Amino acid sequence: MIFDVIYSICFNICLLVVLAFLMTKMEFVQRLLLNEEETEREEEGARIQNLGEKLVLGMIFGAFCIISDYIGIQVTGALPNARVIGVLSAGFLGGPVSGIVTTVIACVHRYIIFPERISTMACVLSAMIHGVIGCVIGYRKKGNRQYSNGFLLGITFLSELIHVAMILLLTKPFAEALNIVEVVIVPMVIINSVGMVIFFNVFKSIFNTEDLKVASKVSLAMRTAERCAPYLARVNKGRENIQKIIDIVMEEYHCQGVALIQGMDFLGCSSAFRSIVLTEDNYPRLLSATKTYKTTRISKIPLPEDGFYPLYQNNVVISAPIIGDDNRVTALVMLVKKNAYSYRADIEFVTGLANYFATQIKLAAMEEQKEALRKAEITTLQSQINPHFLFNSLNTISYFCREKPEKARELLLALSSYFRNMLEDIDYMVTLDTELEHVKAYTMLEEARFEDRLSVEIRAEAEDLTCCVPNLILQPIVENAIHHGAMKRERGVGKVTVQVKREEKSTRIDVIDNGPGIDYRIIQSLYGGEKVEHTGIGLMNVQQRLVSIYGKGYGLQIVSSEAGTNVRMNIPHQEVKCHENSDCG
Repeated sequence: MIFDVIYSICFNICLLVVLAFLMTKMEFVQRLLLNEEETEREEEGARIQNLGEKLVLGMIFGAFCIISDYIGIQVTGALPNARVIGVLSAGFLGGPVSGIVTTVIACVHRYIIFPERISTMACVLSAMIHGVIGCVIGYRKKGNRQYSNGFLLGITFLSELIHVAMILLLTKPFAEALNIVEVVIVPMVIINSVGMVIFFNVFKSIFNTEDLKVASKVSLAMRTAERCAPYLARVNKGRENIQKIIDIVMEEYHCQGVALIQGMDFLGCSSAFRSIVLTEDNYPRLLSATKTYKTTRISKIPLPEDGFYPLYQNNVVISAPIIGDDNRVTALVMLVKKNAYSYRADIEFVTGLANYFATQIKLAAMEEQKEALRKAEITTLQSQINPHFLFNSLNTISYFCREKPEKARELLLALSSYFRNMLEDIDYMVTLDTELEHVKAYTMLEEARFEDRLSVEIRAEAEDLTCCVPNLILQPIVENAIHHGAMKRERGVGKVTVQVKREEKSTRIDVIDNGPGIDYRIIQSLYGGEKVEHTGIGLMNVQQRLVSIYGKGYGLQIVSSEAGTNVRMNIPHQEVKCHENSDCG
């Protein structure tokens, strides 16, 4: 007899395992197991839906309790089965709502089918107690429906001991009750406790497997995205870059085909799409839906007039939108082999990849815009050549042609070098050494013009000049120091000193003059981004460029008094490419 009871309960547990497997496929059960409670779904409709789902869960476990009653083996007036697992599990997973529904179904059914059995009241009362235990624990664990094996084993063991105690207390005569307990105590207490652990571990194993699959897909998507990144930055510079992206996706994901489609134009595609020609008459509804709704779409059975119709014989087609800055949609289309149980992982992969592509393409476009803006800044600087400087320089050179022809020759070379840098060298980053050569050419012309009234000194060691600086960043500061500083002195020699010192993380450049100083309000307006008329547009341009390139912490630092002005720049050592390919720190 005891072996029959063991067989019956084990059969019940096998039924539970099948039930657990089926339940993991139910979306609302997944939400319950993943702790997506109604507190996170505050809308009234969502709360009603959540309540309905818990009622359904309670009915499912109630149905299990009914089946368990029917397939149980009768033992001297008792009906040992795995009902306790169903009642407790309903409360553990669905909380009080599911637990109460299952408990009511289990108790009513147990009483109705065998009301005359001597153990009926004991079984009904123990089922109520099990329901209360499941509801209380489920309510307290509503934020975390994770249960350890030890906890499940212990709580089921205790619940079945309560059931045994109810049989001994409520079943008459006592001898019959004792006989029942002797037969069912081992299978009910031990096997049901182990069965509860098995039931919940089915959930864990299935979800752990799904987690591993998702993690594998995420890792694959990240690796694919990383390999595609260099080509995404150059998608506007040739379709060969797009085709390289297609090849990488095919190589990594091993799908049946990949294409990037904009309108009716294939920007790039694998061999599976080579024979497809899209027109207004055969334009796929899948692409139209992707473009209209800007969401990932999947299609399995198209109409014969669909342009993708030849691809559907063995494949499913997934299309995800790559949304550009102008809201134009480029479709990332992937062919996945049919007969898969689920396409969810494929959809998530394509969607994630499309979103990444969209982000990288936008970033690349922003970089191109920034680069164009930087070149425009340099062009603006080049267009701001002061005609008075050119006129004065030529007058000075003509004077030296009569008095000092060798000096005139040097000045002509300096003027040539100055204009060559201003008009031809539009590279964004140059070495500090190159920038100082431009400054030297400029100051040589100014010293010749003002003769003994101006003295310019450059203090820099060769090893301090290897960092990269923005082109034409220093000359406007030196020009400002000469014309608005040193040459504004009422008497004496105007002096300008350029000092360069390489430090651990940056190179410090000081331009010092002995002029009357800059008004405090002008300095404040410069820091505030306002136009500084009295110091020309040079300082403002330099300030804006430094902040734009390096950040607010790297703007100009100006210290000024009646004894002179010190304008300081700190150029951080960054891994950037100079025109001369020199060491950038």
